[in-house]
Amino acid sequence: MSWPRSSSPVVGSDSNFFYDACNTSAQCYLSAPLHIFQIYLGQGTCRSLGTMEQYLNMDQEVLVTNKKSWNSIKESVDSLITSLPVLLGFVLSRMLCAHLPRLSMRRFLLEYMLVAIPTLIFFMVCNDYLHLYSIAVTVGLAWYLRPRQALGLQNTKYEVGKRPLVFTLLRAVCNCGTGVAILAVDFPAFPFRFRKSRTFGASLMDLGIGFFVVTMGLVSHRARNFADLKKLPRAVVPLLLLGLARTIVISQINYVQDVHEYGLHMNAFFILGLTKLFGTLFSLLASSDAQLLGLPLGILSIHELILQLGLCDYVMSDTLPRIGFLSSNREGLSSLPGCVALYLLSIYFSKWYTSQDHLNYKQLCSKLKRLLLVAVALWVVVFLSAYLFGIARVTFNFGYVTWTSAVSVVIILISAYFFELVFVQTRPTFGDGHKETISSLPTYVESLNMNGLIYFLLSNFLTGMCNIFFDPNNRTTVESVFILLAYMLICSTTVFIMLKKRIRIA
Repeated sequence: MSWPRSSSPVVGSDSNFFYDACNTSAQCYLSAPLHIFQIYLGQGTCRSLGTMEQYLNMDQEVLVTNKKSWNSIKESVDSLITSLPVLLGFVLSRMLCAHLPRLSMRRFLLEYMLVAIPTLIFFMVCNDYLHLYSIAVTVGLAWYLRPRQALGLQNTKYEVGKRPLVFTLLRAVCNCGTGVAILAVDFPAFPFRFRKSRTFGASLMDLGIGFFVVTMGLVSHRARNFADLKKLPRAVVPLLLLGLARTIVISQINYVQDVHEYGLHMNAFFILGLTKLFGTLFSLLASSDAQLLGLPLGILSIHELILQLGLCDYVMSDTLPRIGFLSSNREGLSSLPGCVALYLLSIYFSKWYTSQDHLNYKQLCSKLKRLLLVAVALWVVVFLSAYLFGIARVTFNFGYVTWTSAVSVVIILISAYFFELVFVQTRPTFGDGHKETISSLPTYVESLNMNGLIYFLLSNFLTGMCNIFFDPNNRTTVESVFILLAYMLICSTTVFIMLKKRIRIA
């Protein structure tokens, strides 16, 4: 019997906070109807688990890896580089296809090929060269597309906006990567090192829940008074209802799940719903946006202290019985303080980033330099915390929160360089000698973000169909790539047609 697939998160797509859900399964046909109750990122057997028999015979010391190992540092950097091919596909799409009509099928198909083909090839076939591709293409594009006429840009006004393109791009990277992962993880060709860690670790799929907490925070606001709480149920209740529905259905059909991810009853819907709830309530304690930095750091420090005093060992223990609600759901409950801290940090970052939404060329370059310094500082903290505390998604510890923040900031930095500085068109303002910029996103990105829920519901439906009819465990690497290409084409074409017809559901 194969060890069950694990679950991961959802995310709000815009100010209306639409939430998506989906699932992947290995060979469990009964789980196919449950896709709308499942979680859509990073499905797959945890890296330290094999069959149930192997798991039961494993020594606890093997499962709980040395949290002070420098291997976590290597994994954290590896995951950042591994997450870049999707973003590079967006950059290439904007560079090569911007001259085509925005809603033309030819432009969409070209962008699809620029995003899907490199991503799948380097994930499934040439993953040994993925680092070389990501680094070489990123550096090469940054140098080739660098502004060559800085003097002519001095009078240019750059409008960042209150909902910057870079936040949309980060969400699109999460959405597109998730769409690939929920099916790709079922194929043997999917690299073992990309799968979720059982206890400590910083693999690509460990980014899942953290990424979605970040994107949820980036589009949220600090609650200034109790009147702001009136909107809270609209964001929290759907998540909690989906979490409850998933728990009920799972229990009714006796679907076996990995309780070591969130616990016996909890799931990522509950985690994100409670994160939104408690994060909003805690934000009332901050009298200004500036205090949003100290508040989450305080929460995170106390959380790490409690983990070091014994909570971490308790949560990751396989010998302690699960008696009562708290013990049965210790993984999910113990991660909430870290989730809330990351959520509040994301709100603070969003406020900082959008504090100046009209910049000249010099101010924008200065902003990018400050963002680079923030990224460097975060990675220094990641390296230190990886050695001191370890990086553990299951407890959302200090190392995991800083690592997720560091990866998110680097993706935002790269996105800002290309889409806010390089890929802009200028037009003169009303006779004052200045120019203002106009920027746009690839059609592929707009399609994903306009109907993200539909995209992932369709992704999960097709994932279930592929698991039932194509038997992914017995497919060759070449077959896997072609199945995934067709799968991504169907999903993305559907939301593109909806974009073209101006149909927005969720």
